[in-house]
Amino acid sequence: MSIILETGHRAVVVGAGGTIGAAICRGYAAAGAVVLALDADEAAARSAVTALPGQGHQAAAMDVTDLSAVKAAAAAAAADGVSSVCYAAGVAPTSEVLEFDWNGYRRAIAVNLDGALHVAHAFGQVMTAAGKGGSLCFLSSVAGRRGEAGAAAYCASKFGLLGVTESFAAEAGPHGIRVNAVCPGNVASPMLTRVAGAQAARRGTNADAELGAAACAAALRRLVRPEEVADVVVWLASQHASAVTGATVDVTAGLWLT
Repeated sequence: MSIILETGHRAVVVGAGGTIGAAICRGYAAAGAVVLALDADEAAARSAVTALPGQGHQAAAMDVTDLSAVKAAAAAAAADGVSSVCYAAGVAPTSEVLEFDWNGYRRAIAVNLDGALHVAHAFGQVMTAAGKGGSLCFLSSVAGRRGEAGAAAYCASKFGLLGVTESFAAEAGPHGIRVNAVCPGNVASPMLTRVAGAQAARRGTNADAELGAAACAAALRRLVRPEEVADVVVWLASQHASAVTGATVDVTAGLWLT
């Protein structure tokens, strides 16, 4: 079933310059949406919309850790209307608790959790004021479901994000705004490659072995493709998911089933 969004759907993708964020931009555009791509790296955001089908796509820089910047971006987006928002910004530090990287931890909380709350607050306000309902989707992770050695900082941010999703869904529901989370598994991406390298250094293995183990840990014996995450995000923004809110959807290729 091809997903076609309603005419005039305007989607905001935060973290659009990343591998998954760019895939989400493509997925939204393929479904007929006009995309506003936001990223700390403005060049990356612009790259994400350069070849999208359709017209009217825009890109801009936005620092998710700066609430005033997020509010300004939300106010600007409100002029054209906001139908859905996807929060795909994220960082993934690796360190053990006994030798903790406190700066990496604070950065993970600032981007993965505080940034998501900033977006929920600012874009939720403009969507509520518009009175047309809509959808917000947050990218958490399987690391928001289960802890893993070396990932305490990342897990703390992603576990917290699932709580934010459920709480905000309860608050936003009376305004017709649906709030959901997606938990990707091991996605083929530069981020996973970096994490594999960091875990390899910690375990005394090598990055290729770590990537191979990540693929073999899933029932489908492969990594998740970014487009597979994007498809779920776009579905959650569509009328096909009109009764889905406060939910967490796993896109993992069957991780932990084996």
